[in-house]
Amino acid sequence: MFAAGRLGLNNPPPAGGGIPKPDSLWDKLWFIALFAFLLLFALDQSASAQRAKQPAKTRVYTIDLSQSQVTAILAQEGFIARKYQNHRVEVRTFSGKIEVSLKDETQVEVEVEADAKSLTNVDQAMSEFERKEFHSVLNNTVIETDKFPKIKFVSVSISDARTSGETRSFTLAGDLTLHGVTKRVSFPVNVTMNDQQLRATGEAKLKHSDFGMKPYTAGLGMIKIGDEVKISFEVIAKPQ
Repeated sequence: MFAAGRLGLNNPPPAGGGIPKPDSLWDKLWFIALFAFLLLFALDQSASAQRAKQPAKTRVYTIDLSQSQVTAILAQEGFIARKYQNHRVEVRTFSGKIEVSLKDETQVEVEVEADAKSLTNVDQAMSEFERKEFHSVLNNTVIETDKFPKIKFVSVSISDARTSGETRSFTLAGDLTLHGVTKRVSFPVNVTMNDQQLRATGEAKLKHSDFGMKPYTAGLGMIKIGDEVKISFEVIAKPQ
């Protein structure tokens, strides 16, 4: 440790009190360094307090499942297409969030996760027996939901951003994980938002084969699901 006398702290205080004056150039330098350190520390504390008071730079919206819908359309190409031209499948359980920059609304981050077993056939003309068989094939043969229970999308970027009145339109690109395979996909999205909610709509086209899935075929081609799947969505999200 430095002796007190080295810093001139043993010098008698000047008349009237106060801090003793350093008695050498070395002592003066130490006093200057100490003063500078205390000043910088005080400024840093003040800056930290100001940063803590600054408002959030993004607004986070959470998907409201009760008001949102994601639907997959499967084309029927077999002989049975005379009865069912396509099959409509809804994703009943999913969640996620959308984070939007307050300074630049083209800066958007999206994360959505769905329960693969929640995919439900909603064809009105289909009997309950047929629907049960459809779900068995979908879960056990096509998606293999016991092995791959989750479907997940994480955005990577947006492009071609445009604004028309209250509507923002852009192409959203991201990584979709389905059937244990992750692929980069992109699709157009239309968004309207305010302080109360965000509404996003759009459509995308996928292929079974891109995710290692084989479209279902049975009955010597009587039943034959096409490779392409059309996804449409309407998502309502509320600010956190």
